[in-house]
Amino acid sequence: MPRSTALANGARITGGMFCLVFFLYTGFWICYDLAEFGLPAVWDFWTGARPPGRNLVSNSTQFCLALVQLSGAVAAFTGRRTAGGLMAVATVFTFATAAQTMISVGSHTGDDRWFRNAQMDADPFDAVFLGSLALALLTFVAAIVLLAGMRSWPRPAPSLPPMRPARAAGVIGGLVLGAMALFSVIWQLYMLVQSGDVAGTFLILYLGRGILASLTSLSPGWDALVLMVLAGIAALNCLIRGTAARGLALGLATMALPNALLMVIGPGFSGQLFTISDAAPGQSILGIAQVVLDLLGSLALFALMAKGEPVAPGWQPPAPAPQFGGPGFVPPGPQPTGWQPPGPPPGGPMTGGPMPGPMPGGPVPAAPVPPQAGPVPPMPMAGPAAPPIPPTAPPVPPGNPPAPGGFGPPPL
Repeated sequence: MPRSTALANGARITGGMFCLVFFLYTGFWICYDLAEFGLPAVWDFWTGARPPGRNLVSNSTQFCLALVQLSGAVAAFTGRRTAGGLMAVATVFTFATAAQTMISVGSHTGDDRWFRNAQMDADPFDAVFLGSLALALLTFVAAIVLLAGMRSWPRPAPSLPPMRPARAAGVIGGLVLGAMALFSVIWQLYMLVQSGDVAGTFLILYLGRGILASLTSLSPGWDALVLMVLAGIAALNCLIRGTAARGLALGLATMALPNALLMVIGPGFSGQLFTISDAAPGQSILGIAQVVLDLLGSLALFALMAKGEPVAPGWQPPAPAPQFGGPGFVPPGPQPTGWQPPGPPPGGPMTGGPMPGPMPGGPVPAAPVPPQAGPVPPMPMAGPAAPPIPPTAPPVPPGNPPAPGGFGPPPL
């Protein structure tokens, strides 16, 4: 039987609680933006139709992250086999968001601006910074819980086998995820080479200095780097048909599909869908290829990883060992306390009426001990019964000859 790994129940429930907290945090700022700016303004910003409002917190990537966080929490609480991978994707992207927010919000000043439209003395600038500190700490603890909760399978306790992708689904899913990771590498190299100034480009590309639209925005390079690492790990898991492959693939597909749809909807309404810019044709071509890959690849991953197969198809959990009575055997369940009246013999009531008395030569039964107050002292263990005494002939009166027969000399 192949050895595999699975997430322990305690770690799964704990990780689900962390994902639920992450979802509540992300959902709170999305609801804050909706209440502050209104749904039309937020939608237009997500689709690229208008610039961001002052101190806008969320963005379309945070909406995708909220979907992954909620999916991980639901999968964990319902015992789905994809819970581990979904929670891993949610934890990594949540940490990436918290780390980016700490750096960008903490470094933004009037002279050194990191956001296009942000004001330090307006709400909720300070609250977002403090929340990112707490969020980074929680993601660190959640990562430790998920890593420490991995257990080998089969386990001593009976449990169902983990699930893995089918053979064809694993190969195709691994190729799709590998293409996503490879495209991320190509895009980063192109941006670094095209700029010429590697040091200045690093601050803009990977830290987002001066180009961030909302307070929780991920810089394009940082987002591509995190996606590259997760897609590479998920591709390797799919190719070897690991137990975490389905959850990782579904989590990455959830992160990529909504953004790809928004990138199609926004330019589609404005009539600029798949148009190539004259100023930066290479960057436009890479952007179009990324949208197509994210859109079609995410749909393919959802279709391929929807169902899996157990790592041991014919395996059944072992049956519990039977319990036999023996010396010192105590039956399961609560035991009676104090003195109890003697019950019937083990073989049931004896037929033919009660015995007139004790057996000749046998042990005399002891009288029942009346109940006493307080703890009852243990009864002494009875030793082995004495062997019965053979019956003897009655004595012969003096002067009478012995009865004929038997051994000895004949009578005179």
